[in-house]
Amino acid sequence: MLKKERQEKILDLLNRNDYLSIPEISSSLDVSDMTIRRDINELADKSLLVKIYGGAQKLEKIEQELSTQEKIDTNVPEKKFIGKVMNSIISDNDTIYIGAGTTMLHALPEIKKANLFVITNSLLAFNYLIYNTDYRVLLTGGEFSRTTEEFYGEIAEKSFDNLNIDIAFAATNGVFDNNVTTANSIEGSIQRVAFAHSRKKCVVADSSKFNRSDVYTFYSLSEVDYLVTDNELSDKQFDYYSSYTKIIKEEQE
Repeated sequence: MLKKERQEKILDLLNRNDYLSIPEISSSLDVSDMTIRRDINELADKSLLVKIYGGAQKLEKIEQELSTQEKIDTNVPEKKFIGKVMNSIISDNDTIYIGAGTTMLHALPEIKKANLFVITNSLLAFNYLIYNTDYRVLLTGGEFSRTTEEFYGEIAEKSFDNLNIDIAFAATNGVFDNNVTTANSIEGSIQRVAFAHSRKKCVVADSSKFNRSDVYTFYSLSEVDYLVTDNELSDKQFDYYSSYTKIIKEEQE
């Protein structure tokens, strides 16, 4: 069997099973474990699957970015749970950055700390904060995206000049291996700038976002301090992604 055909069969097996161990794949294709291990490494380098200890998992590609309104009612309990976890790692009097995304929108009502200063590029987050909290709030300027309802670009990024943020929270469309992904470089760039001005960097992703890839990698998971998720994350995924950063999926004491 030629390598190209063998690797296509590996991807087909994963499409039908989500996860397979190396012995399971080698048995199905009647080739050695060493050959399958090399194939998995090559396919992972091409971002066609997720390599994990002892096997591989299916990588889901995001074909098109959904609008905020299309995503707003998805995984709501998980996003609210994430808000409670976020609240547990924020301190009173902190300066925090809240990025765009429906995860952040559903998380905000669960944040109960006192005297926060909140910086955001999200119009939805800004509207929630000014009508429902007494926090100091700074909304970045910039060009407005009607899809994600956020501000971005050079003007938005200049809003961070001279700011000192205690903890920045950035959402993502998908996490795979060491990659934190989003739909395009413009959306990713403002997240990078916020992280650059923050003492602690935190990626926020509900459990449905793991082993998924959008077009653009805007940050490496190993460069962030925390990855906050919900308690539906599988043990296998927790163990795998914990090799890159600290995962928090329950409220901290």
